Amino acid sequence: MTDSKTQHPVLDATQETDWFLAYSKPQLEDVALENLLKQGFEAWCPSIKKVAGKRRSQAAAQLFDQEVLFPRYIFFRPAHARQSITTVRSTIGVNNLVRFGIEFAHLSHAKAVQIARWVQQQQGLGAAELMGLKPGSQVKVNAGPLKGLDALVRMTAQDRVVVLLQLLGKDHEVAIPYTDLTPR
Repeated sequence: MTDSKTQHPVLDATQETDWFLAYSKPQLEDVALENLLKQGFEAWCPSIKKVAGKRRSQAAAQLFDQEVLFPRYIFFRPAHARQSITTVRSTIGVNNLVRFGIEFAHLSHAKAVQIARWVQQQQGLGAAELMGLKPGSQVKVNAGPLKGLDALVRMTAQDRVVVLLQLLGKDHEVAIPYTDLTPR
């Protein structure tokens, strides 16, 4: 993920050459990315925002986590025409280069830009949009004293959803954390 001060490897690129794919070792995308960048390659491992699961302590509570969009895959390309991609195979964190037969897999820069714009847009979404919750959608309560009950989303707020539950023959509005709901 990039912030407003950091250049985006795809959206702020000065060249429009194709991107190659490296296959990382399990859960070492960040190590592979860092080492490719240290070798002077342009490299990118897109991540998306997801609603965080339950935390053990309220002090550690965070509403969002980041998740790698394409687990184990790193997009990279040489920074200049004379830079060989063969060194990528021996880069710490990289398992191999992705190939189809004898051809290296590649992604056009235009397609990488489309992906990067979608990721950027997705990063701006709130928890309700990420979970597909909107007024009128049905949910199931998956935690707490109301676990197992079906409900209807009435409205969404910063870290809670107001749902309509039918209890004892009456409709009741209840505010429930996002993490305690599953869309139906």
